[in-house]
Amino acid sequence: MRSIKIEVFGLVQGVGFRPFVYSLAKNLKLNGTVLNDSSGVKIELCGDEKNIDEFIYKLKIDLPPLARIDNIIISNSDKKYDDFNIISSQESYKFAPILPDFAICDECKFELKDPTNRRYNHPFINCTNCGPRFSLIKSLPYDRINTTMGKFNMCKQCQDEYKDPTNRRYHAQPVACKNCGPKLSYKSLDGKILANNKEALKRCIDDLKDGKIIAIKGVGGFHLVCDALNNKAVSSLKERKRRPHKPLAIMCKDLDMACDYAYINESEAKILNSNLKPIVLLKSKNNLPKSISSGVGSVGIFLPPTPLHIMLLDRLNSPIIATSANPSKEPILTNFDELASRLSSVCDYALDNDRDIVNPSDDSICFELFSKPIYLRTSRGLKPNIIPLNLGLKDAPKGCFLALGSLMKNQFAIYKDGLIFSSPYIGDMGSLAVIKRFDELLESFKSIYGFEFDFIVGDAHPHFGFVNNFKDKEIYKVYHHHAHALSVMLENGLDCEVLALSFDGTGYGQDATIWGGEVLRCKDSEFKRVMHFDNFELIGADKGIKNIYYLAYAIAKKYNLNSPKIDAIVPQIQRSNLDKILKNRLNIVDTSSLGRIFDALAAIVLNLPVITYDAQAPMMLEALYDENINAAYEFEIDKDVINYKNAFIGALNDPMEVAATAFINGISNLALKIAKIHNLPVVLCGGVWQNRALLKRTISEFRRHDIKYYLPINEPMNDSGIAMGQIYFGLNLLRYNTKLNI
Repeated sequence: MRSIKIEVFGLVQGVGFRPFVYSLAKNLKLNGTVLNDSSGVKIELCGDEKNIDEFIYKLKIDLPPLARIDNIIISNSDKKYDDFNIISSQESYKFAPILPDFAICDECKFELKDPTNRRYNHPFINCTNCGPRFSLIKSLPYDRINTTMGKFNMCKQCQDEYKDPTNRRYHAQPVACKNCGPKLSYKSLDGKILANNKEALKRCIDDLKDGKIIAIKGVGGFHLVCDALNNKAVSSLKERKRRPHKPLAIMCKDLDMACDYAYINESEAKILNSNLKPIVLLKSKNNLPKSISSGVGSVGIFLPPTPLHIMLLDRLNSPIIATSANPSKEPILTNFDELASRLSSVCDYALDNDRDIVNPSDDSICFELFSKPIYLRTSRGLKPNIIPLNLGLKDAPKGCFLALGSLMKNQFAIYKDGLIFSSPYIGDMGSLAVIKRFDELLESFKSIYGFEFDFIVGDAHPHFGFVNNFKDKEIYKVYHHHAHALSVMLENGLDCEVLALSFDGTGYGQDATIWGGEVLRCKDSEFKRVMHFDNFELIGADKGIKNIYYLAYAIAKKYNLNSPKIDAIVPQIQRSNLDKILKNRLNIVDTSSLGRIFDALAAIVLNLPVITYDAQAPMMLEALYDENINAAYEFEIDKDVINYKNAFIGALNDPMEVAATAFINGISNLALKIAKIHNLPVVLCGGVWQNRALLKRTISEFRRHDIKYYLPINEPMNDSGIAMGQIYFGLNLLRYNTKLNI
C-alpha cells in the first residue's frame, strides 16, 4: 500500500477534470480525494502501488478534451482513505481560468441527431467537453448562479446528470434540455415574435431559401446570414452592410460540403473539424458567387460550431454566409434590442434566443501552413486563456502588471505571479463602442481575479491615449515593432539574442517616423535597429493608407519613375496637387513600412487606386502569386538601408502575375540574405508575414539553408500579438528589478 499527494497545474478546472480523476481512481480501486484550489487541482491517493503508477500514467495521457496539464508535482503522504470522493473548495476560484466558448463535441452531436435521445434536436445541447463558457460567465466561482443560465431551473433529469460524477454533464453549468433550457424565437425587426422553437427554425430556413438576410444569435453574438449560393442575396448583404470588397466567410454543414467549394488538405481538414471550429482560409474552387471572395483567390470556411447551426444547415443543405452582425468597426452585437436599433436596415428578420450573452466573442481565423494553424484572429475557442510563463526562469518573478496592447486589432494581457491572462480579440480602438468593450472586459478581469497593477505597459506612440486612464500608475512604453518581436520571443521562451524581421504596416519609431520594415537585433528588453527599408513620404497620413495611389505616386517621385501605369492610377489634376504637397511637405510623415510598400506596388500592378479594407492590396497580390514563375526582384542593401527601386521598375513593366510573384520572391530572398549576414536565430513578426505565399517561401528557404527561425504559436502575427510583447518587456522589469530606458 502507498499514499501520495498529486498537485496538478494547468487548464484543469471547469473542463471535467475532477470527474475524470474520480472515474479513473474508482476503476483502479484507489481511495482518496480530489479538489480544486486556487492554483489547480489537488489529489490524495492511497492504494496498491502498481495501480497508483497506472493512475499517474493515465492521468497524463487520457485527459478530457478541454484539459491541459502544465505541471505535476508528486509527493509522499501518510493519509489513508476508505473511499474516493470529490471535495468542494471555497478557494478554487481565485485563479481558476475563465474558459473560452467551445464548439459542440462529437458525443453531443450524436445525441442531437439521435431520435431516441431526450435532447434530440435540442439547439442548446452541451456538456463538460463543449459549449459556452466565456460568453455566459458573470463572475467566479464558475457556478450556474454566476452565469446567464442561472435563470433556468434544471428539471429533475438534468439535475441528476449535473450531480452525478460519472456523467459527462457533472457540473456542466449550461446544462439544460428542451423542457428546462433556453428557447428560440423568430422575430421581425420591430420586435414582433413570429414563431417559437421548432417553428422558429423552420421560418428562418424558409426565409433563407427565399433570399432573405437573417440575424442569427450564436454563442458569442449575432451573425448576419444568407444563402451563399444566392448571388442576389449575397450582393444585397454586401450593399446593406457597406462592405463592397471585403471577403465574406461561409459556413458549410460538414467537410464534404466544404470540399465542394475549396481545396482542402488533411491538415486543413483537421483544423476545420477541431473543437475550435475557426474560420480557415482555403484555396477557392471559384464556384461561389464572385462577390464572396472579391478577387483574393481564397475563401474563409468554417463548420457549424453550435447545435443550432448544425440543425439549420442539415435542413437547408446549402452553405450560408455567416458574418458578424456589427456596425462598421464596432463589436459584434449580442442582444436583439441593439440589433433592431443598429442594423434594422441590414437584416430582414432575427432568430433570437433567451440565453443572454455577457461577453461577446468573434470567430477565430487562421490559415494552415506546414500542418500548423497560423492565426489571424484569436477569439472563440482560443481566448480568454491563462498561459504559464515559458522563459526558462528558475522562479517566475512576482508582481502584477497590465499590457494594454495596440490601437489596431486590440487584445490586452495581464501578468500575475507566473501566469499570463490573455484577453480575446477586442477590435480597432477607433470607436467609443470598442473602447467601452475594452473597459468592460478589463474591469471584469480585475473584479474576478482581484488584480492590483504595479505598473502599466503600453505602446510608444504619442497618441496612444489609453495610458492616460492609469495616471496613478508608473507607465512604460514599448516601440511597436519591438513589441512584435518580443511577442514571438515570449511564446517561444527565448531569452537569447535574436534577429527580428519586423515587417508590418505602421508603427511609431524611435526617430518619430513611421516604421514598418525593420530589421532589429533584440536581447532581453533592448533592441538595435540594424536595417530598414528606404523611407518614403506618406502623403495624407492615415488618408494615404486607403488612397494607395498616394503611396505609389510618392515612391515613383522618389525614384524618378515614369510610366503609363502611374498615369492610369493618378489623374492629372491629382498629380499637381500631390506635387505641391510633396514639395511643401504638407501633412507628410516619412515611413519605412513594408506594408505600405506592398500597397503601393499593388496599386500599380492591379491598377487599384483605393482600397476599402485592411490588407486588401497584399491579399490581391497574393492571389496572383504563381509558384511556377521563376522570377525575383533584387532588393539592394546600402549599409543599413534596403532599396526597392528595382521592384517598382519591374512592376511597371512586367505582367501582373510576374510582378506579384517576383516581388514576393524578392522579399523572401532578401530575408534569407539578411539572416546570413547576421547569423542569429530569426524571428518573423508583423502583419506582412500573414501573406501566406511570402511566409511559405521564406520558411522553405530558411529550412533549405539551415536558418533557425521562430514564428508565433498561439498569437497572431498582426497587432493582436502586441500585448504579449509588452508582457515580455514588463517581465524584464520584474526579473531585473530595474527601470528600463527605451
